[in-house]
Amino acid sequence: MLQEGTKNLFTMKEELIEKLEMFLEGQDFGKNWDGAYQDAVPTLRTFFDTQGFRTHIMPEWLSDSRDTELVAEKERLVVRIPWEEDYNGRSVVDLTALRIQTQ
Repeated sequence: MLQEGTKNLFTMKEELIEKLEMFLEGQDFGKNWDGAYQDAVPTLRTFFDTQGFRTHIMPEWLSDSRDTELVAEKERLVVRIPWEEDYNGRSVVDLTALRIQTQ
């Protein structure tokens, strides 16, 4: 059985993914979020900024995932969204890979 804190983080992740998808779709991204650094990441930063988060880019050599990450922090909450290159060499954001942590 999941611990209560883990269950809450899982629920929070699912809710956040849904909000981010709706936000991106509202910005004409549809379901194709390639061109991550040029398009999707700045748009995601805007979302987090409007929610009161501080954001920064974590380079791949400093991140636990070993992918470049958009990191959003608010109080004790940290959201990490990695992006990487697909097999065509395009940078792609995978929202299902986002991680939520508490400090």
